[in-house]
Amino acid sequence: MFRTGAAYLVAAWLLVQIAEILLGAFGATDWLMRVIVIVLAIGFPIAVVLAWIYEITSHGVKRSDELDENAALPAASARQVDFVIIGVLLVAVVLFAADRFGWVEFGGRTQVAYHSIAVLPFTFLGPDSESEYFADAMTDELIGRLGRIDRVQIKSRLSVARFKGTNRDISDIAAELGVNLILEGAVRKAEDRVRVTVQLTDATSGFDTWSDVFDGESDDWFSLHEELAIRIVEALDLHISPEEAELVRAHYTDNPAAYDAYWRGWLLLESFHSDISHPQDKLVAAESHLQRALELDPDYPLAVAGLSLTNSYNYFYGVERHDDRLERGFELARRALALDPDLLEGHVALGVAFAAQDDHEEAVGEFEKALGGDSDNAMIWCLLAFSCILQDPPDLSAAEEAARISIRNDPTWTYSYQMLGWSLALQGRHSEAADAYQAGAEFNPNFYAVQFGLGNAHLELGNYLRALSAFEAARSLFETDEVLVYMAAVHAGLGELDEAFSLLQQGLEAGFYDLDAIEGSPYFTLMHDDPRFATLVDSYKRQ
Repeated sequence: MFRTGAAYLVAAWLLVQIAEILLGAFGATDWLMRVIVIVLAIGFPIAVVLAWIYEITSHGVKRSDELDENAALPAASARQVDFVIIGVLLVAVVLFAADRFGWVEFGGRTQVAYHSIAVLPFTFLGPDSESEYFADAMTDELIGRLGRIDRVQIKSRLSVARFKGTNRDISDIAAELGVNLILEGAVRKAEDRVRVTVQLTDATSGFDTWSDVFDGESDDWFSLHEELAIRIVEALDLHISPEEAELVRAHYTDNPAAYDAYWRGWLLLESFHSDISHPQDKLVAAESHLQRALELDPDYPLAVAGLSLTNSYNYFYGVERHDDRLERGFELARRALALDPDLLEGHVALGVAFAAQDDHEEAVGEFEKALGGDSDNAMIWCLLAFSCILQDPPDLSAAEEAARISIRNDPTWTYSYQMLGWSLALQGRHSEAADAYQAGAEFNPNFYAVQFGLGNAHLELGNYLRALSAFEAARSLFETDEVLVYMAAVHAGLGELDEAFSLLQQGLEAGFYDLDAIEGSPYFTLMHDDPRFATLVDSYKRQ
């Protein structure tokens, strides 16, 4: 019985060591290791009881009460069992020493395979709402720093932004994002002091695997971010290389005031990316902070890239459609890449400048380079889809694929549904386009482009009432010349010619200029025989 118990303990310990190595190599979750340990622990008393009841003899396994003293295992065989126990123990000791002292690179503690992590937006607990950007910046910084480690797969900020302030269950969020670890945090800022509380949760088991509290000066961003990132790396049991440790600690400026100004401006840009309504107010505010950052540190590449975007957006969205704005956008994007050729934000900025110039072939190349550094960024996939549609000739299959990847990475990024619907409509797949636009409208019913696209898709399908409903929703958001003309087409299709003529005239008065499209459109065919049609169109041709 003693030999059996000793053999079981040694073998169990060896199995645990091997399991730790193999499970770590394949990136298995922690709960599986706990199950193995529990099963082995339960098996120990069972093995001892069985050893008490049964004996190994030269004639096989027999019950102990059926044997006389001379029928048990012979001394020679008993010594063989002892040798086996000693041999297993020696192997276990060698493996333990090799793993502990680094003689061999195993896949367990010293070489964790991959961790997939989502850093949820940190909660701001301070009384000053103007300082809420501090918590958002903390989230962005951690995502960026942890993303520099090869064995960490981290979700982009855009992917997690929709969970800000959510009360949803951690396991549901992790399943939706496809990660096994969730990092949450809270930031409390009062005057010149800041406290950051963080916790890391295993999404599979629901248990917290690590938590900590960090205190520091509010103007000492660098130390807080570096310490927090390194402690998370330690909590993940990642033995990173000195080069990776340097990357985790790296920052693009040594000026805390420039750093603060950059984050204020960049987060305003991110809010603009999520909602492009009222572009002038957001772009002016973002530009002011980013310009301040560059005044404090002229070689701050992130601030340079951000300022490039504000210039290109001012041009593209018609806030200040002057050539010098676009030229400045190009100049700053190229300068950012000169400072750091691998800067993701620099490639995005240069791609946006090319797109604003209608050079979409070049834009596609820059967006693809940016995706090489952040392959799950929904916004960049969406930008790529946009330029794939508008390049000459368009690559509609690539646009569709990019839009679908964007949606997969962030199902709430409404612009991606617009790109998907647009690419499908241009392929003549209007029913699928309607479904895409409808999904986008459900996430954001106040987005003009998806409501207009939904109306157009149903118009193509001959669903006039559903088209009219979508166009009316779009009109309630922005009354454009385009939506008025398309509503006229719907009423013409319904045979309501008086309403069609009224809306068509309103659209022409509002600036719709493509008279050839109106004359050639099949939707206005019923109006051609009405003398009012020729009179109306001719009157605007003469203007």
